[in-house]
Amino acid sequence: MRRLLVGLCAFALVGALASPASSAAAAAGPGGFAAGFVTPVVVSAPGEPITFANFDVAPHNFVASSAFLSKKLAKKAKWCSAYDKGKCPVFWSQTISAGETTEVEGVDLLKSGTQYEFFCSLHPNMKGTLVVR
Repeated sequence: MRRLLVGLCAFALVGALASPASSAAAAAGPGGFAAGFVTPVVVSAPGEPITFANFDVAPHNFVASSAFLSKKLAKKAKWCSAYDKGKCPVFWSQTISAGETTEVEGVDLLKSGTQYEFFCSLHPNMKGTLVVR
């Protein structure tokens, strides 16, 4: 019961972070490394900002797991320098600590009507789906 209440509180905080008309939100909650994302499904419009929030004590990030940038686009994306050629994720966030938020980069490249898998690169069992409407 306590875990459910903590999860609901984190979910309510995510809702407070983003107004529905202007941005989408994703969050890691308490025990995220074992339980996964508080928001295992995130819905956004093409180009809409996505804010990632961490409500867990462990650091987390929000990274595309199965969609990669073309070599041409990867040259322009500043986060791609950390990845092997051909393996740069289409969207990415910084790794953040407890209580922090960050904007997800690369959302301007997402296509309408597409679903993208995401994960935390520090805790690969944390997975979810980003739906671009």
